Amino acid sequence: MCLEKLAAAYIRYDTGRHDRVRIASQTPPAGVGAEEYAYLPDGDSMHMLNFYRPEGADAGKKLPLIVNIHGGAWVYGDKDLNKYYCMYLASKGFCVTGMSYRLMPDVTLKEQVQDVFAALNWTADNAARLGADVSEVMLTGDSAGGHLASLALAVMLSPGLAERYGVKAPDMNVRCLVMSHPVCEVHSVLRGKDNGPARHGKLVQHVFDRLLFGPKPRGNAVYGASAFTEYSEGVTFPPVMLIGCERDVYARHSLFLADEFAKLEKEGRCPRFLFDFVKADDETRRLRHVYNIVRYEWAESGRVNDLSLAFFRESMGGADE
Repeated sequence: MCLEKLAAAYIRYDTGRHDRVRIASQTPPAGVGAEEYAYLPDGDSMHMLNFYRPEGADAGKKLPLIVNIHGGAWVYGDKDLNKYYCMYLASKGFCVTGMSYRLMPDVTLKEQVQDVFAALNWTADNAARLGADVSEVMLTGDSAGGHLASLALAVMLSPGLAERYGVKAPDMNVRCLVMSHPVCEVHSVLRGKDNGPARHGKLVQHVFDRLLFGPKPRGNAVYGASAFTEYSEGVTFPPVMLIGCERDVYARHSLFLADEFAKLEKEGRCPRFLFDFVKADDETRRLRHVYNIVRYEWAESGRVNDLSLAFFRESMGGADE
């Protein structure tokens, strides 16, 4: 078995066993209805999405829509991984959708992006009957899902990127992007103390390259348009919120991305940028990678998740809850 398949198998095993224990200890948020839909009619279990809406909400009223893309190092997870987080957001008065997408190494990054866009287009096409307002959309993702969310938004905003990835932009208006602990510089997954590419770890990067792009990475059509510093070129983003913490194993990715968005804000290519970064101390010891997603019930998570919803409302022009 090749190294990338071994790496994917280990991540799925190790992360999965911890997630099963965690989820078994949690109680789902109350007051939220959930429905499951196939966004492609091919029978593939990874071409499914969950749609959430507050119970008791006026059926004739459209609610703003949040689209969540789960993380999992591009090799792990499905639509149910972030289910409780999505339900929490929906309980605050929003429609929320979270999709599965095919995982590496069965597919490459290009096919994952195509799955994300198939889910986005299905949601846009069915928004009227679902009661979702696709003129008011928040796009969010965590870890590898943060990469996919920011990449998907850039592709929506760039016809050239859309052609390169072979996708059609959905009929929706993304008002803001919210990323939790994202890993977006895929050509340099390991980062040094200066938040730049690490000088070591060539084997790790080799494995990730083959996962993301196949056996001949540089020959893949999207290789040069897959890291944030590549796909953000020439793109003007809506308001962006970035969530991170010092004890995150990938904190250097968050810090690097914060610098990049601060530059875009100064250049006028991001009208508003908010960086919520929790420093490490005795009171924040338990806050690690994607804490606000996996532990939605913690007070610290509620604070930052509610802040992201306030950011969304402000990006819509201060819409009421």
